[in-house]
Amino acid sequence: MSAEFPRVTEILAAVGLGPDYTAVPPDVLAAAAARGRAVHEAIEAQVYGYLDEAALADDVATRLAAYRRFVKESRYETTHTEIEVVHAAWRYRGHPDTIGWLLGKRVLLDFKAIDTMDRVAMRAVGLQLAGYRAAWNAEHATEPVDALAVVQLKGDTTYRLTEMSAAEHEPLWFACVTVFHARQGD
Repeated sequence: MSAEFPRVTEILAAVGLGPDYTAVPPDVLAAAAARGRAVHEAIEAQVYGYLDEAALADDVATRLAAYRRFVKESRYETTHTEIEVVHAAWRYRGHPDTIGWLLGKRVLLDFKAIDTMDRVAMRAVGLQLAGYRAAWNAEHATEPVDALAVVQLKGDTTYRLTEMSAAEHEPLWFACVTVFHARQGD
């Protein structure tokens, strides 16, 4: 049943609040998307213990090093990685990058394999995370996510952690879902 529901990123794109990549040349965009997928796969493999480091491209290895640095310095403890969450009542689904513990709070993190992000891109990430959080909390009422953050994994092996406000982003997220379903005739 969840496969019938739209994904968080699909909803944001449909209502015009997803990231806008129209100014990015197609070849640059394709390379960045491939790198992002590879970094996410490497993190998942690291977490679950099946990583083959010899197979990593240099630009993936440096961002994995940034991830490892983040985990070591922040003492982040992963509990879930690349899982599906579904909000049955609002009829959508998503795949958060990771949920775990950071500074005594259950946190939902999104990893971006990018060196810089502008204000518009950060808003889109905030909406994405708000959607994931609402779905997680609907499914796990006794284990709510307390905080949201984006971790930029940079090519120089550094990272940038930016907390996102659920209180700021969730109302707009639910407006997006409402508009999306209204346009679909649901």
